Amino acid sequence: MLETTHSEHIDCQQRADLQYNGTAVDCSHTGILRVPDKLPVNTTTLDLTFNNITILYNNDFLHLVNLRYLDVSFNPIRTVQSSSFNGLSLLLILEFNGHMLDYSEASMPDDVFKPLQSLTNLSMRSDVSRFPLRQFNLPDWVFGSLTNLRHLNIDTGSKTVFNSGFSDLTELRYLVIGDTAVHGTSFACGLGTITNETFKGLLKTQITYLQLNSCNLQIFHHNSLRYLTNLTDLIMQGTSLGKGSLQDVFQALSVYQDKKMSVVSITDFESYSNDVGTAASISVKTVYRICVSYIDLSSNSIIYIDFKGVPPLNCPLMKCVKSLNLRHNKISLGSLPKVWFLFLLLFSNLETIDVSLQRKYSVDEATRTWEEGGGHIHLPIPIPMIVPQKIKSINAAGSPKFGPLLDIYFLNGKEMQLLNLSYSGLSDFNHTIIGLDNLEILDFSHNDMSITSEKFFDTFPNLKQLRLSCVQFDINFISQHGKRLFSPLKNLENLDLSDNGLSFLPNDIFSTLVTLQVINLAFNTLITIPDLTSLSKLNFIDLSHNSFTTIENKYRLMLDKTAENNQKFHLSLWGNTFSCICESTGFLIWLQETSVELDGGNYSCMDVTGQMTYTKKVKTHWIAFQRYCVSGLWLNMAMGGASVVVVTLIIAFVFIKNKMKLKMILLRMIGQNMYPKKRNEFLYDAYVIYTDSIYSWVCNKLRTELETNRKIKLNLRDRDHLPGGSHADDILEAVRDSWKIVLILTEDFLKSDLAYFTMCNCLSAITLTTPQRLIIVIDHQLRIPANVDFLIEAVSQRNIITADIKTANTCFNYPRLADIILHEERTQ
Repeated sequence: MLETTHSEHIDCQQRADLQYNGTAVDCSHTGILRVPDKLPVNTTTLDLTFNNITILYNNDFLHLVNLRYLDVSFNPIRTVQSSSFNGLSLLLILEFNGHMLDYSEASMPDDVFKPLQSLTNLSMRSDVSRFPLRQFNLPDWVFGSLTNLRHLNIDTGSKTVFNSGFSDLTELRYLVIGDTAVHGTSFACGLGTITNETFKGLLKTQITYLQLNSCNLQIFHHNSLRYLTNLTDLIMQGTSLGKGSLQDVFQALSVYQDKKMSVVSITDFESYSNDVGTAASISVKTVYRICVSYIDLSSNSIIYIDFKGVPPLNCPLMKCVKSLNLRHNKISLGSLPKVWFLFLLLFSNLETIDVSLQRKYSVDEATRTWEEGGGHIHLPIPIPMIVPQKIKSINAAGSPKFGPLLDIYFLNGKEMQLLNLSYSGLSDFNHTIIGLDNLEILDFSHNDMSITSEKFFDTFPNLKQLRLSCVQFDINFISQHGKRLFSPLKNLENLDLSDNGLSFLPNDIFSTLVTLQVINLAFNTLITIPDLTSLSKLNFIDLSHNSFTTIENKYRLMLDKTAENNQKFHLSLWGNTFSCICESTGFLIWLQETSVELDGGNYSCMDVTGQMTYTKKVKTHWIAFQRYCVSGLWLNMAMGGASVVVVTLIIAFVFIKNKMKLKMILLRMIGQNMYPKKRNEFLYDAYVIYTDSIYSWVCNKLRTELETNRKIKLNLRDRDHLPGGSHADDILEAVRDSWKIVLILTEDFLKSDLAYFTMCNCLSAITLTTPQRLIIVIDHQLRIPANVDFLIEAVSQRNIITADIKTANTCFNYPRLADIILHEERTQ
């Protein structure tokens, strides 16, 4: 039966093998039980993966003398006979993963690999958890015959030792022991201890690369790497250590003192040491004499870096490192000298540094430049920020909470290309950053740019990417100064203004940015599109999740013109709820006929019945839609005549019911002393009405922002009203003495006894001469009951602010509230 299976015709796919100038044969997933014997002699690549082969017999590949690449992975192979690989003297790569070998002499004879004298790459990985009851050792003499092997990816047991049989692998460069993924299957690291003897048999090899990803180690001896004398790259991702800490790995690296290494990447390291302080700290003293180019210590929960005992002027580590990644740790700069900013100069070859996402970040008191609540700060000269001469990239996103920005001068910043300060708590951009003339990528996303100088970007003439997502831009500032703000960026290619609550952008805001290729305006409240006609290189504009109900004809023509100039032009409109009504007929036709590349072209919309549907569904029923619109036109004409009669009657009714009010308006128009009251006629600028649940925010943060920083005199009941008095009388008196009234509507306020009384008095304060006196701040979680509609409808939309009261301490639009309070009413 086996002979029949061996000789029968197998339906394998063949193609030209361009890499090895032969034939590539694919017999994977065919269910074969043995290696086929009727394959082309010029086969150079053979794929036998995912079959049912259990034994590799003697001379199975004897006729494939030109084979260069062989993959027998994911076969339940339990035995390899001694002459299985006869004839494969030219084989270069052998993939032998997902097997069932137990690495015993019976399953792998000593001479099995002897014919593979040209083999350079060998991968033998399997599920080593199959050997729970015995110590798993590698048959070192089996692998010793592979004298030209350069890459070895091999299984290990919990206490595997590379014995003397591996000493003949004098060409070996790459050793992979850790977690490995092959054909979508992951093979775990089986190694549990790394002792001083683990790599002893590899002394004569040329190993430069060692991968120990996801190894669950119990022991990592300090001298365990001494036999890997040529090691330049150490990769440990997701490795854990039961008895010890990251410092033990650093101690093991000390054997490479006065040598050069290319990469030390130890990430997501986990220590089970009981000594938390030791587990989260590392000392540079043990490794400072190693010259390393790339260091990655990200996501290791490092709290403290100890530089004690490190001579700063004679430290090869600092002089050699080109890339330093300390992302996602808990590092404190307190471990550095007091003049830590000068300390950076010692990293003379450093090109990239990433200290982003520090979950705990602090500096010494001597180096602090701001205090919470310090307000606007101006120094006579810019603060010098000294960086390494070759630095190109600094990523400090989400690290320290810097606070108000200062005038900064970057020394040695001419080579800088990237600066990421997103999520860093920056505010007050009415300052200048100089010294970064060649910066190409700048990210200030998720900072507070509500106060910004229109000249802020004048010092970044070579920017190509500018990311300003969720920076709380002041809408009035953008309307008046937006074009001036971005006009210096003549080389800008990518601009991100997403998630800024922008309801309007000046039509010419992008007119000078002729090199723009990508504009991101997603997650705003736009209903108009700025002029794009000058942007001949524009590839993509993102208008998703805005407030568009249609795209007007002038914007459609502009977008079509842009697509004519650039055939790659792409437009994103997803997340807008359009109107699929008769007035949108032109827009619906445009969606089907435009040459603009859309993100699907099928958008949610509201139909004529008020039901949610999709634009393509409306197009499917296009004839019925047009018939409805035509009949509606005649109906509208008939209704129009009736409306004229009704409007006339309403005007007459309004005149009769409001004769006195109309009279007062006419008197005021002819100058009969009907003018708004002035600010100086009141004791207070504003009376703030609030409940006890938000007392802390109102009397601290709100008071500081309005009264201390903006000189607005407030009337606060907990400060300006005598205790024990009548609450109702206090309200009446405060309303009378205050120029403006700020009513903070929360759930607790509406439940209070005097809520209705307070709202009625606030409403009575609105008169013909003071129509904008009442300002309402509404908690966005509040469901406004019907009996409060009378109050909301009496206040103009400009005087209504919606905010998250729970997070008001950190996120509230104080400039807008101050602007409304200080607004002087004019005579109508």
